[in-house]
Amino acid sequence: MTVPSLSKVSAGQLSGRVSVRDGLTERDAKRITTAGYHALMIIVVAAYIFPVVWAASMSLRTDANMFSADQLIPHPITLAHYEKLFTVLPDFWRYFGNTAVIAIFGTAGTLFSSSLAGYALARFRFPGRQALLVTLLLTLMVPAQATLIPQYVTFRNLGWIDTPLPIIVPMLFGTAFASFFFRQFFLTLPRELEDAASIDGAGSWRTFFSVIVPLSAPAYLAMGLLTFVQLWNSFYVNSIYLSSQQNWVLTQALQSMVGRYDSQYGEIMAGVTLVSLPIVIAYLIFQRWIVRGIAMSGLAN
Repeated sequence: MTVPSLSKVSAGQLSGRVSVRDGLTERDAKRITTAGYHALMIIVVAAYIFPVVWAASMSLRTDANMFSADQLIPHPITLAHYEKLFTVLPDFWRYFGNTAVIAIFGTAGTLFSSSLAGYALARFRFPGRQALLVTLLLTLMVPAQATLIPQYVTFRNLGWIDTPLPIIVPMLFGTAFASFFFRQFFLTLPRELEDAASIDGAGSWRTFFSVIVPLSAPAYLAMGLLTFVQLWNSFYVNSIYLSSQQNWVLTQALQSMVGRYDSQYGEIMAGVTLVSLPIVIAYLIFQRWIVRGIAMSGLAN
């Protein structure tokens, strides 16, 4: 019986046989590393999900068990807080509509303007392009509070205070982050597609809307959901510009139930659960495309 020489044994065959210093094979070490990574991710996901589960649990508890530590799964379960929510906030659906108008129009404007800006920065060559890109990124470092007073004075002079216009109109011109996001995504698309469209007689606008936009659906879905969530959950800006109760959004309405000496926690958590449902449903439906859009934009790393 002949013994094969070491020169005939591949490195791949040896990798599963040669032991490392601690007595484990390289294959076992990789498995342990992967298991540790998955365990860490499970802990991180649990840390994000737990507050949501806790809020939904509190919305189903009785007042007597509201702060009991052993009531993660409520017993008994009650829907009384959901019924009282519409009594405490009789204009709940009005606030829902106000929030939806701001979120939908703001998201649509951001996607349209930011994608155009991102496409110009990714494909067109013009003087000052790099300087413009750097300036765009630098604006991300400026806190919103720094420009709040000039913006408020401007909108007050225009007579827009206590209307959704100060929130919607700036979004119609896009945002720095969204423009950079689309630029990164468009850089991953091959230029040959645009060259072929140009040979067929398509101009820049037709190429963008007929070729680029259909191929960029994952990016639009990812940025659309991120922007929608931001506007849907916004409280700081809305509380500054929207003072009349009839113009409130959902976050303002829920905050109004927090009293100085007492708060209706059951109703508040019921409202939080209802407000979160559209976002959760949208993410579950478009999860695959959202992850793909973020990965292809290069921002995942």
